[in-house]
Amino acid sequence: MAENTENQAAYCYQQLILGLQQAQILPGDYLREQALAKEFGVSRTPVREALRKLETEGLVNAEPRMGMRVRALDYAEVMELYEVREVHERAVARLAATKATDLELSVLNQLQLDLESVKHDPNKMAVLNLRFHTALLQMAKNRFLSRAVETMQLTLLLLGPSTLSDPKRATTAIKEHRALIKALEKRDPDKAETIMREHLQNAQRTRIRQIQSEPFIG
Repeated sequence: MAENTENQAAYCYQQLILGLQQAQILPGDYLREQALAKEFGVSRTPVREALRKLETEGLVNAEPRMGMRVRALDYAEVMELYEVREVHERAVARLAATKATDLELSVLNQLQLDLESVKHDPNKMAVLNLRFHTALLQMAKNRFLSRAVETMQLTLLLLGPSTLSDPKRATTAIKEHRALIKALEKRDPDKAETIMREHLQNAQRTRIRQIQSEPFIG
């Protein structure tokens, strides 16, 4: 029975993470145990455990008499998050350029093709984009860097809809990914790092435009 509850809690957690990735759950949203239990077809206990895990990870806050609410980052937090992301992912790109195997590069190329095939669906593209960056992280083969980036990736879910929802950004990101793959295939860490820096800075510019055009979530 305990094992079943644990499996159900893991399922609920993954569904909530997917909801954040696909912008079906947004910063400021309330997550109600009863409604989620009905949606996932489980009791409230595994839902409660999943929500507690999200709270431990800093993705939701408990509000008295209101339940759990998805955190909304303020402008300063968003900028700080992008600063940290750039430091980490530039390191990932450098390491991947020197450590990636031919098989890993083949998998990355396939992920890129999959991503391009859904370029008109921002939600699917966002999920595949995360897989692309996760594959890069695995290619870097550094456990300490992996832990740092995985924690950061969870916080990135609090940014709301992906910058890839902007058609111009989606097109540019595809080109940047292709250029990055070429740099990795040439085993050029300097070029890979430069492309990654440009990739993240362009994403940050799009994010700033999104923030400026959207109402504040209190």
